[in-house]
Amino acid sequence: MNAQRVITPRERIGEVPEKIFLFRSCTGSMEYPGTENAIKEALKILGVEVVMDPDQTCCSGYILTCSGYTPEPSLAVTARNLAIVEQRYDLDTYAFCNGCFGYIKELSHILQHNSDYMEMANNLIGQWGYKYQARTRIFHIQELYYLLLDKIREKVVRPLTGLRVAAHYGCHYLAQQYGILDEGDLPTFHEEIYEALGATPVFYKHRRMCCGYAVGRGFTHAQSVVQPHLSKKFDSAKEEGVELITTTCPGCNVALDREQPKLARRGFGPYDIPVISLDQLIALALGVPVWKLGFDANTVSVDGVLEKLGLGKGE
Repeated sequence: MNAQRVITPRERIGEVPEKIFLFRSCTGSMEYPGTENAIKEALKILGVEVVMDPDQTCCSGYILTCSGYTPEPSLAVTARNLAIVEQRYDLDTYAFCNGCFGYIKELSHILQHNSDYMEMANNLIGQWGYKYQARTRIFHIQELYYLLLDKIREKVVRPLTGLRVAAHYGCHYLAQQYGILDEGDLPTFHEEIYEALGATPVFYKHRRMCCGYAVGRGFTHAQSVVQPHLSKKFDSAKEEGVELITTTCPGCNVALDREQPKLARRGFGPYDIPVISLDQLIALALGVPVWKLGFDANTVSVDGVLEKLGLGKGE
């Protein structure tokens, strides 16, 4: 395969779309619903319409990764979800969860390159009137933000001046072998977005370190593996004076946000570094009312960040 590893957002997506299909994340919708709302509000300001569908189901990747069943059910689930996008909307599909993005991209690739699996999946979902034809392209919402970087810079009404922000990119996006927006070993495109918002990007030693959850590990080996692992990441962030961390995956957000009080109870830290999605950060800078961004769902309070910016939760 002669595929280029790092490409520009224009090469990846093409022209800025007028409308996109937003693939909902079960973890995002349940744990941090403000993320989903932030995407809709931010893209409205940036001139992109967001469409969702109540018939879309979970990507099913969690059960597949935990070996809950063989791949065939997940292939059928993927085919059905993408058939909904194709048949009802004829749009490209954008995920805001690294896991959803990785699973539907890989599973759709398998369907497209294996006629037996494609036939199996379509025979199953055809009973309910669906047929997957591989027309919809799969993107991550962060790729669209990078394509819209100049417009984001123009639309900032609430500059994040003086706020020291650090990135957590997450494994599932940067682990791609080709067609990625930045080099996986030392990515910087989130930091470029921070600068466009007026914030101060902070590089810390363990910024590329995974969140440690690895789908099931947060439930099976939290104390022995995940928490010591996270303490190293937070120690390095604290050393550099990080005031806020952003993610592009609700699963990573759960690990980095929900685990901090548990770390403190075990003698790590304390850290108290708020963790929000990149979507929420962009929406905040674009002037979306704070109450629409769902910060009350956070375990580690975002109030200190809002106060630094001269904002209250009700503003």
